[in-house]
Amino acid sequence: MVQRFASILNRHVRSSVTASLASIVVLFAPHSSWAQTPMAADSAQCAMCHGVHGEGGAGGIPRLAGQNPAYLSHALSMFKSGKRVSPTMQAIAQGLSDTQMAQLADYFSKQSPPILAASEPPQLVSAGKQLAEMGEGNVAACFSCHAAQGKGNGARFPSIAGQPAQFVVDRLHEFQARARGKTPPPGSMTAIAATLNETQINEAAAYLSQLER
Repeated sequence: MVQRFASILNRHVRSSVTASLASIVVLFAPHSSWAQTPMAADSAQCAMCHGVHGEGGAGGIPRLAGQNPAYLSHALSMFKSGKRVSPTMQAIAQGLSDTQMAQLADYFSKQSPPILAASEPPQLVSAGKQLAEMGEGNVAACFSCHAAQGKGNGARFPSIAGQPAQFVVDRLHEFQARARGKTPPPGSMTAIAATLNETQINEAAAYLSQLER
């Protein structure tokens, strides 16, 4: 039953992607050199959710622009293999070759649109800055792994600067759920997320969403 449902869902996602893809290509073709690139169709799939330049979305859609290309390629390969779960992303990644993944990663890593305008409470931003730079109690500083100003550090530690707040909250919740299912390795993101309370999650998310990448 579960496999049948997953198959139906994947077919539905692929159908929706194809229809929306055609609309995006038509929309941008007369106005943008982006639509003329060899990988226009592939990047258009990403653009449906992540924005033409990978700017992300306030509803929890991550920012791809300026992200480390090695990390983006690795993330796509994880979705393709099923090691990282998302019905939408898995359906898309399964249709990509290693070359296409590398091309998409390179394209979005070179984009630099403005971060999404978001109004976060100043007290949350201030507390999040402290948490990101210095940590708190048994909570490690975000920048101790993700580098100064959250710029990222290779394929393992992505850039977290400028990520929409809702995405950060959702992602940390995913790590926490994983930690509840199995004891995480010490020092892993799953283990670190397990030490955060809800207030700290919201503080970190508010601050990181304001940072330029």
